Amino acid sequence: MKRIALLMILALSLYSCSSDDDGPNVNYAFAEITEADLPDFFETGEVYELDITYELPNACHTFATFDFNEYADEENDSTYVIEIAAITSYDANLTECDEEGELSQTKSIREISISSENYNNYQFKFLTGVDENEDGEFLIIDVPVGEPEPETPEENTNE
Repeated sequence: MKRIALLMILALSLYSCSSDDDGPNVNYAFAEITEADLPDFFETGEVYELDITYELPNACHTFATFDFNEYADEENDSTYVIEIAAITSYDANLTECDEEGELSQTKSIREISISSENYNNYQFKFLTGVDENEDGEFLIIDVPVGEPEPETPEENTNE
């Protein structure tokens, strides 16, 4: 009798752990960043909000987050690099997307803080896609730290 009870419990536990789960299967993908609204220059000690426009792969994708990779430029130690990618999520169980919606969206990144006086330039690299070698392709925008000096008019030499 104990053997039958043990077999019944085992059978029930295997049945309850069925792998036929038809629930959502969330996956992630990159969205192409198409535009970024950055200031002409940064001031040390200030916090900035940046507006970033990206293109969803299709209407079944939803924005998840921005992914950041920050580092000092190895070739130019006065430049700080910030790589930004837009991450989307979608249900991988959907074989066909019949949802409609606006694919181009804009989100704000808050709290970009310029706190170090060690850098004269911030280089933003926005992920726009990948090439055939799976290397990232970027929209690159350099923003100097400190107000640029006004340009002086050239002297008139036609006198």
